[in-house]
Amino acid sequence: MHGKIFRSKYKDVGAIIMESSALMVQFLPEFGGKMASLMCKKTGREFLVQAKNTEYKRLKYDGDYCAAECSGFDDMFPTIDRCFYDSYPWKGAEIPDHGEVCALPWDCSIENDCLRMSVYGVRFSYRLEKQIRFESENLLDIKYTATNLSNFDMDFIWAAHVMINAEEDGEILVPYKGQQNATCMFSWDEGLGKYGHKMTWPETRRKDGKLQKLNLTAPRNEKGNNYKFYFDNRMQKGWCSYKYKDGTTLIMSFPPEKAPYLGIWANEGSFKEYHNIGLEPCTGSYDRPDLAKLHAQNSVLCAKSEYTWFLKFQVD
Repeated sequence: MHGKIFRSKYKDVGAIIMESSALMVQFLPEFGGKMASLMCKKTGREFLVQAKNTEYKRLKYDGDYCAAECSGFDDMFPTIDRCFYDSYPWKGAEIPDHGEVCALPWDCSIENDCLRMSVYGVRFSYRLEKQIRFESENLLDIKYTATNLSNFDMDFIWAAHVMINAEEDGEILVPYKGQQNATCMFSWDEGLGKYGHKMTWPETRRKDGKLQKLNLTAPRNEKGNNYKFYFDNRMQKGWCSYKYKDGTTLIMSFPPEKAPYLGIWANEGSFKEYHNIGLEPCTGSYDRPDLAKLHAQNSVLCAKSEYTWFLKFQVD
């Protein structure tokens, strides 16, 4: 056993803390199963973005995700962007902004060194479960199981919406070799690009001809850019990380055969005055299952079957 689990408070709401000798992690089962905090005990570094409000801003089902707490790490399932399901038997059903599960209370139990949480879909027939435990003192393992309870295949996206505290010249590390092609999802600064614009990693050419490094985070700037892109190619190795200037590194690992796509979101300070990057491994790209399918980068939860994967957080 590498840690202890106990009930606590996060702001004004109930929380569960998982603690090892190296890390302290807070989860909010009643509020989407969110990972609200991931902290290094030795240095006191908080890796996840914290909203400044003292009272937790609850997200209602089918509500506006960005107007609620919008911090930490939420599971996005079965979409990120609000959209309408495009095929039978759920054709025309609206999938809420940032998915269903981040706005729902999860059932929760503590079994020895394991925290178990589960939730059922509202407009779609599925169950999503996660089992969380420390694999070692500095490595947290989350095992996921999505179960299709219906007789019909279901297109879906799971994405890890991890909002990581950034600093100037912090480095994003990925397993891709050489220059990579990427596609812009949005950019508040159209000089970098706009939806559908083709970019290159680790640096891309802006419209004015200048090169911009995508692998290094810019200084905090409340008037700065806020943008996101997906790598065009599937990942062959399942990891990504963010390295701070003092060498501290937050590493995320996952099975590339189950979550083969990677989105990166960078916010220089203009969105909610946060200075963050988002590392978003996912089962399908383009923020919506219908668009992911259009680009042949989708995932399917087959009828009466399970889809399993994991996500690990390691601090070096």
